[in-house]
Amino acid sequence: MKVMNLLLFFSIFVFCISSGCINQDVIEETPHPVITNVDIMSTPADEEFELKVTAYIQNPLDTDTGSLSLKVKSKDPFTNLITAENEESVGYLKAQEQSYKTISFNVAKSGEQLVVIELFEDGSLVDEFSTSVRLLSEVTEEVPNVILTDIMIETIQATNYGEDIIFEASPGVYNQGYEADKITVVVTAIVDEYTRYTGSAIAYNLGQNQKARATVRMTVPADESYSFSVDVIADGEITSSAETTSSIKLHDLKLETPETYTLVESSSPVAEEMPAEDAGTDDVAVDSESEADTPGFETPLFVVALLCAMGILRRRKKDC
Repeated sequence: MKVMNLLLFFSIFVFCISSGCINQDVIEETPHPVITNVDIMSTPADEEFELKVTAYIQNPLDTDTGSLSLKVKSKDPFTNLITAENEESVGYLKAQEQSYKTISFNVAKSGEQLVVIELFEDGSLVDEFSTSVRLLSEVTEEVPNVILTDIMIETIQATNYGEDIIFEASPGVYNQGYEADKITVVVTAIVDEYTRYTGSAIAYNLGQNQKARATVRMTVPADESYSFSVDVIADGEITSSAETTSSIKLHDLKLETPETYTLVESSSPVAEEMPAEDAGTDDVAVDSESEADTPGFETPLFVVALLCAMGILRRRKKDC
């Protein structure tokens, strides 16, 4: 009985293997041409991107292939919609031969794209390759983007019998863009619209994401109050402009004691408070208008009030 059961089990096992029910992964697939690698290059072209897709194809067979063709398409990875596609013939590959094919086409949409490459033999799909790419606009010029952070003022000494003062203005700069070989920092000390004193300094080799200070030494009259404006010039262009928010009396600063002040971009709006004199003028105007609404009524009202008071007093006397 055991021998019969063993023979029955062995027969079932042999049948399952021969029919492919067991270990189907072991069964070797039919060899076919394959895509071994893909290179993708993107180039901005006006409002579109030109994609150049190069597919490398290998024929592992000992016989020549049929007619091969490649279809390349790009898809939106979120909606799976096809944004562009192109198809070209590859021809025939001899046995054990390798070749490549480059297909160019334009994609209108930027951002994430899924590129799918399909290989056909005699019209039948035999292999497929997909990869994700990110399409970004190319930066045409590597321009440093240097911004201002603050300004440090330090008085050095009084000169010309105390009438002038020597000071150093050191604006802080920060390079957000590409490396700057040379930037010019221009500092202007402003007394009023017509009185200005200007100095400049040059900073070299300011790396990306690097902070630095450019020091400008100037001599100005000591008894004035100054506001400061600063310009940063890189590659002949002003990349940043800023100014202090208040006037600074240099004569009141301690010698050789740096003081740091905030800078505000010149394009930023500044809220202006109404001067006290203007406010007082407005109040006076309102009062004068209210007085003008009732001209000449003060004296008649006083007479009426006086007559009423006299009448009340006479009634009290009669009652007594």
